[in-house]
Amino acid sequence: MLIATVMGLLAWGPIGLEGRERRLTDPRLVFGILNGWTVVFQVPLLLATAAGALGARGSGALARAWQLFFWLTSLAVLSSAVDHLSPSATGYILSKLPVASACAVLSLLFLAERLGRAWIASPLLWAAAAAGPLGGLVCFVSQALGGQPDMRLLVWCEYLPMLLIPLGVWSLRSRGLEGSDWLVGLLWFAAAKLLDWADMPIWHASDGAIAGHALHHLPLAACIGWLAWRVARQAGRVADTDASPIASRRATSLTTSG
Repeated sequence: MLIATVMGLLAWGPIGLEGRERRLTDPRLVFGILNGWTVVFQVPLLLATAAGALGARGSGALARAWQLFFWLTSLAVLSSAVDHLSPSATGYILSKLPVASACAVLSLLFLAERLGRAWIASPLLWAAAAAGPLGGLVCFVSQALGGQPDMRLLVWCEYLPMLLIPLGVWSLRSRGLEGSDWLVGLLWFAAAKLLDWADMPIWHASDGAIAGHALHHLPLAACIGWLAWRVARQAGRVADTDASPIASRRATSLTTSG
């Protein structure tokens, strides 16, 4: 399945900005801040990411990986806020780099809980964290060569958890969060994406009271807050050991099932 998505993106061709950096329909000043409501609605999300980073206690590989994920999401919120304060194509791309890295790390965390702690070994975590900057480099190089920024790698990393979680949430035994924990987080994330995609329709439906992009930060905060709470509750109770051999033997199903 994952290989199929990579091949599909390669066949699809470059994914450009297509006006994404100018898509916000609510640029109003609030407390003297441009795109004020969008920035204000990011505050709960920032608090959730910080709570997650502080709540992921422990010194094992799993705890360190969760801490990395939550700190990357904190960086993503801050970089997004900076872009909202002074919107630009470059700022939009830069704000997506920590998002891609965080989602790549989250994907490794999901695999590590089900297929073995080898998935969060330091080299893989560093590679996941580097996925965002690498995607940004691809964007800027493609733009320098005379075309649109190619965001395919950034988009693939951002949606990777939405592909992995449904594939293995029930079929593979977890040594961490329960399947329902991941599904609740996934549903909040999907709700956030729906609100973001409906940015302008929500703006029109509310007679200019609020836009979908500003609102989408609230279910994102719920998603991160939910994961932060569940991770904090499991801290110290989950052995930082490898998953069962049976789960390891079934790892190939996530990449070969179609």
